[in-house]
Amino acid sequence: MDARTFFNRVAIMRQYQKEYFRSRSRKALEQSKALEREIDREIERVQKIIGEEPKSVQQPNLFSE
Repeated sequence: MDARTFFNRVAIMRQYQKEYFRSRSRKALEQSKALEREIDREIERVQKIIGEEPKSVQQPNLFSE
């Protein structure tokens, strides 16, 4: 997938995500999840090509100071 295609797919994914949170439509949720999986696969593919390990995200602890 080239950069333009990736950008377009992410933009479409965001539209479905926003639609889902507006309407709670099952179709929008299914489309959003399918696009999220597609984007995740592409990110993983590129990370393998460039030899970069996926970065883990540290979730903040809400109860610590």
